[in-house]
Amino acid sequence: MAKAKRVQRVREPRVREPQAAATEAQPAAEKSKRLSSTEQFQQEYAYVLKDLRFIFALAGIMFALLVIINLVLR
Repeated sequence: MAKAKRVQRVREPRVREPQAAATEAQPAAEKSKRLSSTEQFQQEYAYVLKDLRFIFALAGIMFALLVIINLVLR
């Protein structure tokens, strides 16, 4: 397999707001940030899920072959 290029992300500094002012606007802003970060996470690591599925399928096939070979050689 070829190595995938790493994408460097720029981290935004965390800013703490006063609790009273932040509680009013926070739920809508938090949800939109979570959705965008979740979508971003899925896009960045989609290849990992594909690779894991391939590895599990390959392991299943190899295990089935071992069982079949065991039954034939008995």
